[in-house]
Amino acid sequence: MLQIGKHEGYRKPVTIQRDQGFLELVDQTVSHNYTDSAFDLTALSAQLALSKRQVQRRLKTLVGHTPSEYIRSYRLRKSLEFLREGLPVGQVAKAVGFSSQAYFASCFKAEFDQTPSDYQRR
Repeated sequence: MLQIGKHEGYRKPVTIQRDQGFLELVDQTVSHNYTDSAFDLTALSAQLALSKRQVQRRLKTLVGHTPSEYIRSYRLRKSLEFLREGLPVGQVAKAVGFSSQAYFASCFKAEFDQTPSDYQRR
């Protein structure tokens, strides 16, 4: 058992298996909801039955990303599949939960250093 965290002299045992289970649950929840543009930290934390702050802290500690960054990154990785299939960029943006095609293209370029259209051409 890995010992991390200290609270008033008490060291709380945290197992790697517990963390892995949390990340699997987050992935499962995001994979079921990524198409909903309203899916955000509030919805994620409600479905995980944890406070928003707990979800923020755990994700930041385990993967180094905020929940919003994590959800956005998941959506962008998922968009690669749709772009490979040749779907129009606007349709892909909506399919992965972005309400704005321009914001999708901006996030895509920041994440992959190319536009969605450039990715499709390659």
